[in-house]
Amino acid sequence: MKIRIDGTYAELAYAINKIRTILPVGSVTPIFPLHERPHTWRVFIDTAPKRDGGRWIT
Repeated sequence: MKIRIDGTYAELAYAINKIRTILPVGSVTPIFPLHERPHTWRVFIDTAPKRDGGRWIT
């Protein structure tokens, strides 16, 4: 699953840390500025499959 986060640098850092505690993160793209909004950046986070390789419990 790909997650897009837009916000200030502090908001991005907070959101990435919170997401990492809940979901396994596969990769994080470099943070790049949004030209239409000042002091705002965008980052994409790709979540990874569960590390144990097990199936969902139903």
